[in-house]
Amino acid sequence: MLKRERLMTIRDLVDRKGIITVSEICDNLGVSTMTVRRDLNELAEQNILVRIHGGAQSRQYSQMTELSRVEKRSLHVSAKTQIAKIVASLIDDGDTVYIGPGTTNELIAQFVSAADVRVITNSLPVFQTFQERSDRFQLELIGGTYRTRSGAFIGSLANEVLNRLRMDKAFVSVNGVEDNVISNANAEEGQTQSIALSNSGKRYVVGDHSKLNKRDFYGFYDLDQMDGLITDSGASSADVEKYRRFTQVLTGTQKNTK
Repeated sequence: MLKRERLMTIRDLVDRKGIITVSEICDNLGVSTMTVRRDLNELAEQNILVRIHGGAQSRQYSQMTELSRVEKRSLHVSAKTQIAKIVASLIDDGDTVYIGPGTTNELIAQFVSAADVRVITNSLPVFQTFQERSDRFQLELIGGTYRTRSGAFIGSLANEVLNRLRMDKAFVSVNGVEDNVISNANAEEGQTQSIALSNSGKRYVVGDHSKLNKRDFYGFYDLDQMDGLITDSGASSADVEKYRRFTQVLTGTQKNTK
C-alpha cells in the first residue's frame, strides 16, 4: 500500500471510529507500529487528527454519547498529570477536601504531600487511588446510585450525605467550560457536584485545555463562583485571558502559590 493510500485509510478509520488505537490501525493495514505512529504524527502535524496516548482522535467526529472513564483515561494524559500536580500543591496539611469523579482527579493521590488530609469523594476510582496510600489519608466514600460510565455514586442518597458535610476545598472535573458555565454529561452527577461545591470554602474546576470553549449537556455551576480554573500548559494565552475575566486561572506553565 502506497503512503498516500495508507494515510487516507488511516484518516477514514479515525473519522469513522472517533477514537482508534495504534494496534487497531496496524491490524487493519498490516503494517508495523512504528509506521503507524509515524503516519499519525504526520497527520497530527497537518491538523487532520488529534494525537492521543496510544492512538488518535478525529477532529471531525461528533461524540453522540459520553465517553466512558476507560476511554477517557487514554486522552491528554500529560495534560492531566500537569493538572493533578497543581491540585496536589493546593492541598494543605489538615485539609478536608472533596475530589469529584474524573480521570484527571484519579491522578491526584500520587502527588499529595500534605499530611493529615481527609479526602471525601463519591468516585470509586478516585477512592481506590487514595486507598493505595490509606496510611496517609482519612478516606470517606459517599455512597448512592452507582453510575458505571463515570464510576461515580450519585442520586438522592449521595446528595443527602453531601448536604451535611463541610469541606475546606473542592476539586471538580468537568466535560466543558464555556464562558461562565461549567458543564458535564449527566444532570444527576452535576447536581451532586454542585452540592459539594456549595459546601466548600474554596472551589476549583479541573479541566484540560480540550475542555475549554465547550459545553456539555448539563451546566451545573457558574465559573465566576469558583476560586480557580485549573488547566494545563496547552491552553492558549487567549483562552487564559478569556477565562481570567471570571476566575483565577492556574496552568502547568506557572508556579502556583497557596
